[in-house]
Amino acid sequence: MEIRYQREIRHNYLIIGMEWRPDDFEMRMAEENNISGFLPFQAKEVGGKLECYYEITSRQPLSRMVERKEMRAEELRHLILGISAAVEEMERYLLGEEHILLEPEYIYIEPQNYTVSLCFVPGYMGNFPVAVCRLMEYLLGRISHEDREGVVLAYELFQVTKQENYGIRDLLKTLYQPEHTLDTPIPETDWFQESFAQQGRTETDFSMEEGNVEKKGLLTRLKRKKTEKIPEERRENTGFGPKELFRPKRAENSWQMVFPEDEYERVAEPPARYGMESQEGENTALLTEREPAERRLISVSGEGEISIPYFPFLIGKQEGLVDCVLPKDTVSRLHARIDKEGDGYTVTDLNSTNGVRVSGRLLQTNETAALPVGSEIYFADAGFLFL
Repeated sequence: MEIRYQREIRHNYLIIGMEWRPDDFEMRMAEENNISGFLPFQAKEVGGKLECYYEITSRQPLSRMVERKEMRAEELRHLILGISAAVEEMERYLLGEEHILLEPEYIYIEPQNYTVSLCFVPGYMGNFPVAVCRLMEYLLGRISHEDREGVVLAYELFQVTKQENYGIRDLLKTLYQPEHTLDTPIPETDWFQESFAQQGRTETDFSMEEGNVEKKGLLTRLKRKKTEKIPEERRENTGFGPKELFRPKRAENSWQMVFPEDEYERVAEPPARYGMESQEGENTALLTEREPAERRLISVSGEGEISIPYFPFLIGKQEGLVDCVLPKDTVSRLHARIDKEGDGYTVTDLNSTNGVRVSGRLLQTNETAALPVGSEIYFADAGFLFL
């Protein structure tokens, strides 16, 4: 498969080029029916080659969501229920689960209501049970170890997928069984230590509950000591403007945030100028170690600046999910990410509606481009100099 992304005015597409000719029945059923739980898609013939266009506007891939915020039991349940509902729905159209591309990069989440959308690829022949097992193994390292319920649930779902001839209903039974207690016997396995390392932790970072089972049990290490503090320089992000017109708000524990009612962001009409609205709030709680920096974004309309004290640095309009809030209806909830790579810098479009422009060039959806110091960058119609 050849996979690329494309932006068309107010729509973003994931495009999969076919290396095979899918069955006409599968193609018609998937294209002509808006199957619940799947990305809307349309097939096009381009230069004698068949391509499938999947509508991903206003959605974010699962891989990006768990990269930014560790998963908890609530999100894990939503994900499994979403996958289960999609599989059940496709059976009504006589379509097989082997056509689902179940990779974290192609499972899309709508942050507004945590709707899960899968990618159905006509003609693709995957092993769905194996794919679910790989997905659960991937999520084991992305579960918040501060959420005891989430750790237990992820572990048991993974154990289900290791069983022979398991099915979706077996996963659902695990979701709805009575809540576990701390003395639930779960054997030690390598994945737990590996996921500790992925989160930069050791077993000594967790304290033991009094009166629990023997010391080497898995669940006796799940309550984390509340001793870590966010370095002062990370909590004092000056925000936008010479008088700190706003500050990023603290991220909540859940991905299900409160969003505006608009289905899509307003289409930008460059070169419009704008006025920043004042917002007050707490600072964003950072989840990972970040590299100190002293870069700035200076508004081209003279309305202030944004300090960039660490990388990666996310920009958008959704408080709690980004490092700096641009409260404009043309800016997407998750709009762009600025990174440092070696001695240089890059900017990535995060599937935004109105796009990112660097030195006049509009980036494609999810494209990463060099961001030289001194260059002009636009997030929708919000223009800045990167210094």
